[in-house]
Amino acid sequence: MNTTEAQTATSLSISCVIYDTDVKTLSTTIESLYTALEYANQQKVLSSHTLYLINNNADTTPEFRQISQLAVSLIKTTKIITGHGNIGYGKANNLAIHQTENEFHLILNPDVQLHPTALYEGISYLITHPDTELVAPDAFNIEGNREYLAKRLPSPLIIFLRGLNKKYLNKVFQKQLNNYAYKDTLPTQKAFAIELASGCFMLCRTAALKNVRGFSPEFFLYFEDFDLSRKLQQKILLPSMKIIHLGGNTAGKGLIHIKFFLKSYWIFLKLEKKRSRL
Repeated sequence: MNTTEAQTATSLSISCVIYDTDVKTLSTTIESLYTALEYANQQKVLSSHTLYLINNNADTTPEFRQISQLAVSLIKTTKIITGHGNIGYGKANNLAIHQTENEFHLILNPDVQLHPTALYEGISYLITHPDTELVAPDAFNIEGNREYLAKRLPSPLIIFLRGLNKKYLNKVFQKQLNNYAYKDTLPTQKAFAIELASGCFMLCRTAALKNVRGFSPEFFLYFEDFDLSRKLQQKILLPSMKIIHLGGNTAGKGLIHIKFFLKSYWIFLKLEKKRSRL
C-alpha cells in the first residue's frame, strides 16, 4: 500500500498483558513493536502512540521490572499498569481500552513478533476502509509455517476436537477442521472478511471497542477474543499484515487449561444465545 493512500496520520494505543511471561520472548515482542511503530511513523500513517504494559502477576517481579525498563527505554510513552493481580486476559486489556483516547487500539500478546511493516499495513487499511472495525494478521510460527488464527464460528464438535487435539481424530475430521480455520481460503494475497479473530493480535477502531465495552467481563481465559469478534462488525484478515506467533496449543498446557477452555466455551455459548435474542 502506498503512503499516499493513507492520506492522514493517526494515533495508536497498544495493550500487552503479562503473566509469567518469558523475558526473552517478551523482549523480542517489544523490540519488534518498536520497529513497527517507527516504520509506521516514518511512512506518515502514525503520529503518536502509547503502549500499556499490564502486569497480571500478583507482585512486581524482577523480570517485570526488567521488561518495563526495556519498554520505557524504547517506547517513551509506555504506561505501566500493575498491582491489580491476575484478573484475566480480557479484563486486563480493558484497563487500557477504557482509558485510551487514541483512534486505533492494538490488543497484543507478549509472544508475538511483528513484521516491520505490520502496523503500517494495518493502520493504512483501517484509514482507507472506514467500515472495517478490526483487522487480523497473516500469522506464522517461528519455523515459518503458517498459523491459521482466524476462525469460523465453531460447532461443539470442533470445540471437542480442538480441546483434545488428538492426531487420529483430527485426521478423521480434517475437512471440518480445515473449514473452521479458513484453510479453504488461505493462503491468499487478498483481504477477506472473517467471523472470528485471535486475541493475540487484534488491531481495532477504538470507538468500536468502546461501543461494545471491550472484552466481556464474564471470561477469565479463552474465548474472550471470539466473543469480542462477535460483538464487533466488519472483521478483515489482511495478508499484508504479518506476524510470528509463538503461543497456542491449549491441549498441551495441562488439565487446568482444558478446564478453563471448556468453561469459557459454555460462557461463550450463553452469550451467543443472548445475542441471538436481540
